Amino acid sequence: MRNSLNLRVRGSISLRGGLATLILAAQSLFSPAVAGPAEIGEWSAPFNINVKGIHSQVLPTGKVLLFSYPRTGQIGSSAFLWDPSSGASTDVTVSYLRDAFCSGQNLLPDGRVFATGGHLPGPNHEDAAGVYETDIFDPITQSWSSGPSLTEGRWYPTNLELGDGRVLIFSGQENKTTHTPTVDSYDPATNTITQLPETATKWIQLYPHLDLLPSGKVFLSGPQKGTQLFNPATNTWSWVGNMQFGGRSNGNSVLLPGLNRVLALGGNNATAGVTSTAEIIDLSASRPKWRFTAPMNFARRHPNTVLLPNGKALVVGGGTSGLYGSPVMHAELFDPVTETWSLMAPQTAPRIYHSTAVLLPDGRVLSAGMDSGTYQFTAELYSPPYLFSGPRPSIASAPFTVGYGAPFEIVTPDASDITRVALIKPGGTTHSISMDQRYVDLSFTPGQEAVTATAPPNGNHAPPGWYMLFILNSSGIPSVASWVHVG
Repeated sequence: MRNSLNLRVRGSISLRGGLATLILAAQSLFSPAVAGPAEIGEWSAPFNINVKGIHSQVLPTGKVLLFSYPRTGQIGSSAFLWDPSSGASTDVTVSYLRDAFCSGQNLLPDGRVFATGGHLPGPNHEDAAGVYETDIFDPITQSWSSGPSLTEGRWYPTNLELGDGRVLIFSGQENKTTHTPTVDSYDPATNTITQLPETATKWIQLYPHLDLLPSGKVFLSGPQKGTQLFNPATNTWSWVGNMQFGGRSNGNSVLLPGLNRVLALGGNNATAGVTSTAEIIDLSASRPKWRFTAPMNFARRHPNTVLLPNGKALVVGGGTSGLYGSPVMHAELFDPVTETWSLMAPQTAPRIYHSTAVLLPDGRVLSAGMDSGTYQFTAELYSPPYLFSGPRPSIASAPFTVGYGAPFEIVTPDASDITRVALIKPGGTTHSISMDQRYVDLSFTPGQEAVTATAPPNGNHAPPGWYMLFILNSSGIPSVASWVHVG
């Protein structure tokens, strides 16, 4: 990438007075006039979506469910469906007494949204009053219904789908003094929740960062500094190691393509403050160990990271002071191959605490949320550089369902120029974590009029459910996704 700015705010900083002014001035130096959309992408102007996008979930219908706490006069959480095709926003507010704010969330194998825990209904949304409730949103009927009760109250829990389709619910708390260290398991086939044996119980921080590995084990990569593995087969934990930076409160981590490396970035801790540092661990190594990689251009807390169809990781938003102060407007792009960062175009609205970002099937990124200021009910669309780099390959047809390990055909007029085929799990984001975000490369053989790809070998590589299927050409430009149900 070419630009006239080569500034990095390295390590940790405490933003007060002149330093905050310096950083904001540095952001303004990087102007879109220096580089075009083919290099830094392009943001839309903010537009109204009628809801604070504190929780965002991409659905297999192609629409995005966004929800928050109840508005004044409502008994249930405010929720809207936003349609990328038409720009329409449909009211799907929860019709019964329920505050799903600060819940866990993910897609079930059949494409419904599963929300766990949240907050006790009432005017105070930040007193850690966790609840036992769960809810299910059906994208076909566009309606909510109550699910089974959790075994303990949970505020700030994390949902994670396993290779067999079960969902594990980790962490949370019932109130400011009562943490929830147990692990619940939800079985969609029977619509039941059970608590895992006592060996699974462990105190871990709220909204833990968790990823399913090809081994079937679950990796905990923050926000606490000590990272660990959980084995669902034995319901036991094992130690991996400390992150180099230490704890990354309000930071972010993402499982990179290949499904063995995890990138942790940004955040803050009491010792070092807000940081621009990033580090990587390779869990396929015989003795995995965290190591620093190149830092971001700007320090950030409360950022969101989105895996793009080209396998790169886009970091959006965040700030450097308090919950809503000193916003970072420029996005950044991390290349997992070269382990380098490129500064992207700036957005208009600050997106810090309670903001979200998700990948759309057309390859754009929706950025929304932050419940403070004038942009609370707005969203913005980011078009990455690949959308300005030439003609896109197209998928003429692809199957709606594929079985594990099975070959399947993707009909495309661009078959001879296809260099990558990938599945991306629909993003579900809140509080700077994307639950179940996943990029799965597929092996394939190009033909004259079609590409023959091979589905993932098992659920540990791609948990059962709906995925966005992308093909990319030799210029790294992705198609619009086709939806396919795996497993």
